[in-house]
Amino acid sequence: MDVHLREARLTRYRHIVSAPLSARPRLELRRERPQKRPTIRVHARREDAPASEWGSLLGDLTRTSRSPASLDVAWRVHDKTHLELGIDYPFENESAKYTWEAFFFVPDSFRLIQTTYDKKQIYDDLLSYVRLAVPELSFAQLAASCDPDVKDSLAFDLRKAMNEAIGHTDGSVVSKAAVRRLRVFACMVRASGLEAQRHMLGDVEHADSPQRAARSIQSFVSLASRALRGFRKLVIESQSLKLPSEVTVALKWVDEDISLFMEALTATASVEVHQRAAEHAGDAWHDLAGLLASEAVSEARYRKERDYPSVGHDEATPRDVEHIEFRRHVLKRFTSSVLWLKHEVRDGATWVLHALYALAAAVAMAFAVVATIRATEMQGYLTLYVVLLVASYAIKDRMKAVLQNAFVRWAEKRFPDRAWTIRDEERGDNIGIVKERAGFRGFSHLPASVLSARRMTREHALEEHARPETVLWHQKSIEVAPRKEGRLPSPVMTEIFRLNIGPWLAHTDDPNRTITFADPDEGVVCSVTARRVYNINVVYRLRRETGEEDLGDGWHRIRVVVSRKGIERIDPIT
Repeated sequence: MDVHLREARLTRYRHIVSAPLSARPRLELRRERPQKRPTIRVHARREDAPASEWGSLLGDLTRTSRSPASLDVAWRVHDKTHLELGIDYPFENESAKYTWEAFFFVPDSFRLIQTTYDKKQIYDDLLSYVRLAVPELSFAQLAASCDPDVKDSLAFDLRKAMNEAIGHTDGSVVSKAAVRRLRVFACMVRASGLEAQRHMLGDVEHADSPQRAARSIQSFVSLASRALRGFRKLVIESQSLKLPSEVTVALKWVDEDISLFMEALTATASVEVHQRAAEHAGDAWHDLAGLLASEAVSEARYRKERDYPSVGHDEATPRDVEHIEFRRHVLKRFTSSVLWLKHEVRDGATWVLHALYALAAAVAMAFAVVATIRATEMQGYLTLYVVLLVASYAIKDRMKAVLQNAFVRWAEKRFPDRAWTIRDEERGDNIGIVKERAGFRGFSHLPASVLSARRMTREHALEEHARPETVLWHQKSIEVAPRKEGRLPSPVMTEIFRLNIGPWLAHTDDPNRTITFADPDEGVVCSVTARRVYNINVVYRLRRETGEEDLGDGWHRIRVVVSRKGIERIDPIT
């Protein structure tokens, strides 16, 4: 070390030590990380404070404009290791039967085989969530139905249910019915509002001028204000009513949930329009974004006036944001859980297998008895007698095991692995019955139409040797009960099916590797990092079974591109 530098440091140290404590520089033992603050995206059009932009939209209960009679399947990436699809089973006046079937063509390098990936593991990775879809209602129809003074409107029915609950206690039939109506109403607002926002943003995207976009935005804002105004009239009326405690609390929670949803709806829309404004010069687009932001600010101010614990601000700490997100999630679960259905799962062939196991034991025991009776004739030959008894017991034991395995294989081909009963616990109804099967299938046992869909993009049959695959099969037969008087008028039962492919990726290669190649034009050798991806091809169909024919669109196919890090994307194959 340089002598002069060392002396300078010693001099500085002596100066610090000899100085008074108050004059000494403080030593920072820990550096606090800078806290992330909310980012201001859009300012409201009027003299309002910046709009709050908390959380994602509060759940997607819409059906993306599919008609109730369609048999569409919507695929998406839920997260890096979960593939998700939504299946709609429309209700009819009579029992309706549907069959879902899918073949997953998995690369052999995943090492998925029957001995390492049994049925228990398959069903552990296949998760299903079932719920009712809300009755379809346009945003304009919803806004018109939020006037409590209009007979037979949604708000009129809510007022009627609340009046019937006056004077009753928590847990009574009328009190529970009023709470349930409030929760269903919140779900209908969410579904209709989100669908309306999608249409509005679609109009904005295709609008060639801000004047055309303004009509769609102003219509959306007007309908939202009309719907909120009608419902909040009931909230004000309830303050003078002697309602059960649970109805009063449910009314406040639904009010807060709808306000949060409308704030998120208009705030996220304002960001979209603001981004459009950045692409086009002029203040007209900024004014439209400000109009939407003003509506979001209005909702935040409304909750602040009502003293609801879900108001954000631009100086919110991470702890504040965490609290708002937690509150939003609690309200979402409270309202949307009214649509959830419970499925009770049991083994599909339990009693059949018990009967077959008993038959196997009886056959083996009958053999043992006959062999023992015949062996008694040789009691004079002790050694031979003992050998025959031991041999008959061993054969009887193995005969029982062989027969049990044979009966299991026989039952697997004719009976489901699991049977479900889908129940609506909120209303005490059985909604449907499901029979489910899964397992591995060899290429030689696949339907010709499935193989045709899989080989659609192959250049030559030799590709099956270059990219060998294992086929995992999954099938569900669903029988949906007919509509009943008094049941929620839902058009369809929706199943959210989630497949966890995380265990499948355990044996994949590193996602990035370095490769070298030569450029024939430039005459150089290049080095580049290549991504290692795998393709999981899924051939599937959903059909409705009738007495004469099966109605459906045939087999469809998607390609799921994955790496060791998880799912990269989904490519539809047409």
